[in-house]
Amino acid sequence: MLAAGGLLLLAWAGTGCSTVPQKNAARTTPVTRQGAVTFPSDIQRRLVPRQTPDFLTHGELVALSKDPVPKGATSQKLERFWRTPIVSNEAYLSGRRPHVQSTPALGPVLRVATWNIEKSLNITQVATALTSPAAYTAMINEKRAPAGSRLREEMLHQRQRLASADIVFLQEMDIGVNRSGYVDAARTLAQAMGMNYAYAPQALEIDPVLLGQEPRPDSPAGKPKYHSVDPARYKGVFGSAILSRYPIVKVEAFQLKTQPYDWYKDEQKRADIAEHGRRVGSALVFDNDITRELKVGGRNFFRVDVAVPGAPGGVVSLINNHLEIKTLPKHREAQMVEILGYIKSIPHPVIMAGDHNSAPNDVSPTSVERVIWRQIDTPASFVSTASNVSGLVWGTVIPLYRERGVVNAMKNFQSPLAPNVPILFPNRVVGLFNRVKEFRFDDGSTFDFRGDRERSINRRKGLLANSNDRRLKGQVTSFSVRRPIGPLGRYRLDWFFVKSSLLQDPRDKKGPYQFAPHYGETLAEFNEHLSKQFSDHRPLVVDLPLNEPALDHEG
Repeated sequence: MLAAGGLLLLAWAGTGCSTVPQKNAARTTPVTRQGAVTFPSDIQRRLVPRQTPDFLTHGELVALSKDPVPKGATSQKLERFWRTPIVSNEAYLSGRRPHVQSTPALGPVLRVATWNIEKSLNITQVATALTSPAAYTAMINEKRAPAGSRLREEMLHQRQRLASADIVFLQEMDIGVNRSGYVDAARTLAQAMGMNYAYAPQALEIDPVLLGQEPRPDSPAGKPKYHSVDPARYKGVFGSAILSRYPIVKVEAFQLKTQPYDWYKDEQKRADIAEHGRRVGSALVFDNDITRELKVGGRNFFRVDVAVPGAPGGVVSLINNHLEIKTLPKHREAQMVEILGYIKSIPHPVIMAGDHNSAPNDVSPTSVERVIWRQIDTPASFVSTASNVSGLVWGTVIPLYRERGVVNAMKNFQSPLAPNVPILFPNRVVGLFNRVKEFRFDDGSTFDFRGDRERSINRRKGLLANSNDRRLKGQVTSFSVRRPIGPLGRYRLDWFFVKSSLLQDPRDKKGPYQFAPHYGETLAEFNEHLSKQFSDHRPLVVDLPLNEPALDHEG
């Protein structure tokens, strides 16, 4: 049997390196714009021009950092805050109208993107790049992608595909946080691109370090340094947004009941030797610092309905997910089950997208005690540990069992959809996807899991290949630590799931393809070959035909 390292390198050859250009990339261009979309005459009366919550003051946030369960008026204010999303139809009401985009392969399409934009640290540069091809070109690393190279050409193609999106899902969007220059990230990008938008707060950043109440952890001994804080501008809001060229007719947001990690209590636990070792290793190996992040709030449900006259039923529901990263996969699965319960009765098309944090590991603070309990809680890990202790007793049986770990690593590598064989060949991540695949709306329709050569960006077959970029082995990764080592430190965390209202079987290749996902692409080159990357996540984009496309159905 090949050594594990060799197998991983083989897998990396099929997953990590992008092909430039993608085999079906030509089917996404050229994009032509038809006339402005016509809306029902009464729609303007149904639109909220602008809605904003009552933000907490800096003083109230400092008080929350000391007591995360406020009483009286502050408690009521906080509850209203979680349920009052920002809504802005200012672009539509100022006269801006979407134009139906069309491609030769699919005809009229709705183009949709999703992107975790890493705490909005570079949102102003993103806004500039998406509104000015020349400005984006100036950001390209000349040594990696010199002028005239195929790589630069692909970067510009990917920029245009993202910039032309009709709808953009966004995660990790700040409002009034000093780390991102107090920017209102969603509003900044929406105004630059001339789009309507909705924003749902997910958490409030109340770490005393960010609030300027405690010294920064990188302070030299005996010389405390503090973050500069402007109390008048500090709002401390962290959340998700949806930008839309189409008008927004409904927005709903609230905290999920399933909250497996407490970002206030659990972040304050004292780090023992196991956690110190993990943090040192992360910094040395991956150049990735792990620091305390005190917050109040939690993962939320976020639904936005937009009026799209060309879509079946004339309305599309957008579900923006950002599931918990600091927990086990089974708890993210529980969050997904809760979300699916809230959307079951939706009769029209649904696009569910975002950062699902579909990694196999729990990145919350660890401890020696927790390592032991995780071994007990996970049968495969427990048996592996037992094999290390009892190898002399079991002779050749346990060594053979140990080899199954290499095989299982290959099976699961960059493949969250790989089958789960309990104990022997487990894949704890796939449960979330099985829940989505098995889910049925009240009208009997389902999410589209199809993968066809003619409808996937790189001519790959397999589950979700039409909506989420695949390679020879597994999915193209969408997240990377600052300094990955080959395939290590890269994951597929971001996903599209689409319901067209017409499909009754998630894998029926003879079924209809109107509003079904086509040419889902991970825009790796757009983000990774710049002088300074925009985010630790890559954007994703997909095209949804408004009519039945003329492509042949595959058997």
